[in-house]
Amino acid sequence: MISVDRAVLKEGNASVRFENFGRYAGEWARLSQVVGVRPYRLYRLSCWVRSENMGDADPFGSGNFLLEVLGGDEKRPLQYQNPRVSSGGEWQKVAVGFNSWGYDKVEIVPKMRGAPEGKFWLDDLHVEEIGLVNVLRRPGTPLSVRSDEKGTQYEEGRDFAPVEDPQLNFRFDHDGPDIEITAGSRIREGERLRVSYYHGTNIYNGQTPLCMSEPKLYEIWHTQALLVHQALAPARYLLNMDEVRTGGSCEACKKRGMSMGQILGDCISRQFNLLREVNPKAEIFVWSDMLDPNHNADPNRRHYYLAEGSYAGSWNYVPKELGVVCWYFEKREASLRHFSALGFRTMAGAYYDAGNLNNPKGWLEALDATPGACGIMYTTWLNKYDLLGPFGDLVSRAN
Repeated sequence: MISVDRAVLKEGNASVRFENFGRYAGEWARLSQVVGVRPYRLYRLSCWVRSENMGDADPFGSGNFLLEVLGGDEKRPLQYQNPRVSSGGEWQKVAVGFNSWGYDKVEIVPKMRGAPEGKFWLDDLHVEEIGLVNVLRRPGTPLSVRSDEKGTQYEEGRDFAPVEDPQLNFRFDHDGPDIEITAGSRIREGERLRVSYYHGTNIYNGQTPLCMSEPKLYEIWHTQALLVHQALAPARYLLNMDEVRTGGSCEACKKRGMSMGQILGDCISRQFNLLREVNPKAEIFVWSDMLDPNHNADPNRRHYYLAEGSYAGSWNYVPKELGVVCWYFEKREASLRHFSALGFRTMAGAYYDAGNLNNPKGWLEALDATPGACGIMYTTWLNKYDLLGPFGDLVSRAN
C-alpha cells in the first residue's frame, strides 16, 4: 500500500506512493516521524502532493488527506487545518501551521485514505520555524521585542516600525513581515533579538474563532444587534456558539483568571443581554454542545481542540431564560435530561442530511419525555430540503 516511487516525483530522487486503498476501506494509511522542536514556537509543515482518483471526501469529515501534528508523549493534536487536494494528477504544495505549545518534540503524521482505485504521492515534507505569520495585533495580544543579551525592551514606533501581517489570512501559505529598524533606533547592527507575539490560526476548512475576552468584540456585537433589529426585528435568535475550538491562551483571557467554562458562559450571557436590550421580548436559543457535560463540555475530556482549559461547568454561567438546541443524537436523552433538570427550555436540532427521517423520529420520542421541551428544528448542513415537507408532516402529527 505504501512504496517508494522513483519515477513520479517532485523533488530529489523519489516520492512516497500510496495505493490499493480498497483493501483497507475507510482506514488511514500513514507515515510517522518524531522531530525536536522548541516550546511555544510557530512552525510550518509543508509538502508537495499529487493524487489520482481519490474520490470525494466526506462533507462532514476531515477530507482524504491530513497532516497531523501530535505533541509530546501525550500526543496532543496541535493542528486541525484540512489541506484540500485536487485529484487532477498535478503536483500541489500544501502547508499548515502549528504552535509547539510546551512541547520539545512532536510527531509528524501525514495520512490519507481514498477510493479503491486511488493513488496518492507525497514529496518534500518540510518542517520549519517561522516568525510573525498571522501575527495578531489587538490589546489582548501584545508584541514584545527585546535584546537577547541585555534584556532591553524596545519600543514599537521608536526603535522599530509598527508590525502587522499584510497577508493576514490565518493560513500558512506566506511568510511573516520583517521587523524594520527605524532611524535613530537603539537596536544595534547585528544585535540578536527576542520577539514575543501571538498568532492566529484556523480550524478545519477555514473556521477562525474570535477571542471572547476582547472588549471590542462586544462593541461590534452591540452595533450588529441594533442593525439586525432595525432591519428585521426577529422574534427569535439562535446564537452560533457551538464548537468553540480555541481560547484561553491570549493575555486578554489569562488576565481574567477565569476558566474556559466561565469565559464562554460570560460571552453567551453578554450576547443574551445585548439582544434583550434591543428587544426585551426576544426568544434566544443557543446550541447545546459547549454547555453539555455529555458533549463538548465533558469534564473528563482532557483537551478540546486548541482551547487552553476545559469548558466544564459552562452551563452554570448562562441565563436560565436561554433556550438550548440539543443536537447530539446518540446522547439525546442524557443531553435533554441535563438541561431540563437545570430549568432550561430545550429544542432538538434534528435531521442532519440523512436519506430518511429516523433521526427526527428518535428526537420526537425523547422530547415527549422531557419537561420543558418546546420544539424541533430541521437542520441541514448540505442544503438538502427534499424531506422538509415530510418532516413538517411528521412534526404536525406528533403535535
